[in-house]
Amino acid sequence: MKKVLFSIVFIASTAFIANAQETKTTVVKEDKTTKKTSSLPQKVHNTFSKDKHYNGKKTKHTKVVEKTTTDNTAK
Repeated sequence: MKKVLFSIVFIASTAFIANAQETKTTVVKEDKTTKKTSSLPQKVHNTFSKDKHYNGKKTKHTKVVEKTTTDNTAK
């Protein structure tokens, strides 16, 4: 009986703590930039090779994320 009661109290307290420390993330800005990076030897390699190593483009992803923490214990 003590084990059952302890497990119920433990689960309830864990749920309360998890709810009190909830964090939300929102994406403020998401951007993708692409630029050409292939050189002349890379272009020749891609023309005559079956194993293509270079696609000739570099893609950079930038993301600005804002985190907000809500404190529900102050109620």
